[in-house]
Amino acid sequence: MFVSVLVRRLKPGKTYEDFVDAWYPDKGFGFGGRGPILARSLEDDREILAIGFMDLRRDELPATMERIAAQESVRHDRIDEVIESTALRGIYEVAHEFDFSTDETVARGRPARER
Repeated sequence: MFVSVLVRRLKPGKTYEDFVDAWYPDKGFGFGGRGPILARSLEDDREILAIGFMDLRRDELPATMERIAAQESVRHDRIDEVIESTALRGIYEVAHEFDFSTDETVARGRPARER
């Protein structure tokens, strides 16, 4: 599982709705996952965080990225019209996922410490 993380800043005068219109893909990516999820900064409503979880194996990632490159290029050209900058862009392999919702899930999920 991988997570794609991007932090973008809208151009002055552009809206979140402008961003979503430009960002929304023309067709599916052809792999499972969760999201993407869009979030706006509480401190700066021009800053947008996009996170998507990709249900792929490490050996599938390069071919998958190559397969969607053309459609992503078109989409990113549209996005470039509404964003001023991208502060963070990366794909990360998920190492752990924790549940901090209750005392029990925290205790049950605590990793063993090596000493």
